[in-house]
Amino acid sequence: MKNSDVDVLRPIASLPRKTYPVKVLQFGTGNFLRGFADWMMQRANDQLNLSLGVTAIQSVSHDDFLLTQQGLFTVVERGLVAGAFQEVHQRIDVIQRVVNTQTQFASFLEEAENPWLKVILSNTTELGIHFNELDSSVHEPARAFPGKLTQFLLRCFARFPDKRLIILPCELIERNGDQLRACVLRYATHWKLGAAFENYVHQHAFCNTLVDRIVPGKPADEEALMRAWGYRDALITSCEPYHLWAVEAPDWVAQEFPLHQAGVNFIYTDNLEHYRVRKVRILNGSHSIMAPVGYLAGVETVQEAMEHRVIGPFIKACLQDEIVPSLPGDQKSLQAYSHEVQQRFLNPAIRHALLSITLNSFSKWRVRLVPSIESYYQKKEFVPERICFGLAAQFFLYRGLKSGREIGLKDDPAVIATLRQFWQEASFTEAGLEKLVGQLLSQRAWWGKDLNDLHGLREKVGHYLYTIDQHGILAGIDELHRNLI
Repeated sequence: MKNSDVDVLRPIASLPRKTYPVKVLQFGTGNFLRGFADWMMQRANDQLNLSLGVTAIQSVSHDDFLLTQQGLFTVVERGLVAGAFQEVHQRIDVIQRVVNTQTQFASFLEEAENPWLKVILSNTTELGIHFNELDSSVHEPARAFPGKLTQFLLRCFARFPDKRLIILPCELIERNGDQLRACVLRYATHWKLGAAFENYVHQHAFCNTLVDRIVPGKPADEEALMRAWGYRDALITSCEPYHLWAVEAPDWVAQEFPLHQAGVNFIYTDNLEHYRVRKVRILNGSHSIMAPVGYLAGVETVQEAMEHRVIGPFIKACLQDEIVPSLPGDQKSLQAYSHEVQQRFLNPAIRHALLSITLNSFSKWRVRLVPSIESYYQKKEFVPERICFGLAAQFFLYRGLKSGREIGLKDDPAVIATLRQFWQEASFTEAGLEKLVGQLLSQRAWWGKDLNDLHGLREKVGHYLYTIDQHGILAGIDELHRNLI
């Protein structure tokens, strides 16, 4: 389809829409929140008439598509449901306003004076929930998300001192609600906001949550979809049918935010850890191994990696023999969940780019795979071979070159700079690359500890890094499998 064919279609903003009072403040405007939280709230509005309107807070993205489309976009679900392929699309109209904190900070704070506001949710990646010492004044826009949230709550405190808010962080870190509250309280101390404000922070429900849905973004056939629908949409968001939002919260939260009654897989639970651990270490952990291994082998998507004659069996064996056995709980049910995840990876309707999974990789490895390495070692008294190979591929990827061309890595600039420096200084002998691995494993800021303390980890990863450098990813996997037979 030609661009001119798309241009003549009417814009999505011209279509009829419902308006709702803003009851939700959403930090983040990316694919995931659009295809997950906004989609669920749309379902709740349609099924329960909850009238959930959203103000979307934009801080990272610089495009204005959501603004020019007046908050409207389309979600397309595609995949197998009970063995049959399903495709469903739905226009989402929950977003009422879009505010950019970099250019509209005063407008952002004014949202705190909204009497309808009930819920604050966020998805700022695993790096988002942190305290930044450079946020020196409460009167200047904070750099870090928890700082901005503190400033917002301070304004809300001045206007509604008795209000209780529901705060739902969607970042994939352990006890995300507890960690976010701790950051806000640290800002309160840092800015000397007083005991009354700190008590006010404690009256809100900072909920620990677990989210699960693959939302890769635009579908490959977006132009054909727009032609079929008869309107233009620059924010078509594709996702799989599977979804889970598990929330640990006090009883009053379920009454105020009853998404669990809307026919979606939204669960209030007192055992979030079970959901969190299996999802983060099985689904996200295998993603984080698959991304560097597959990308370096010339594979572009998750589905292609799972169907690859070498990488597919490698990932399956990594899950079956290393990741799942390292987990606590019933192994039969964990293996069943792992099999379900592998089927989701094979969804032909989801084009999930491996390079996109490498965003902020080192913070992800710390959460998703380091615990598997440690618990596997505790059980077996040696390190897991395939995860070590995946870590070697991760280090090789961050050399930043593939076939002589630069890789467009997206991570903390300090992490990228450190990797580049060590690679520039490295000797490409096996001993030299093992030394490089030792330097990388010692970066406590990345891992929270010195991983050289895990006996055999440096040697294994160093050996596989040398193998990848000398012979390539696929030959390295072949050698690994021969050694494990």
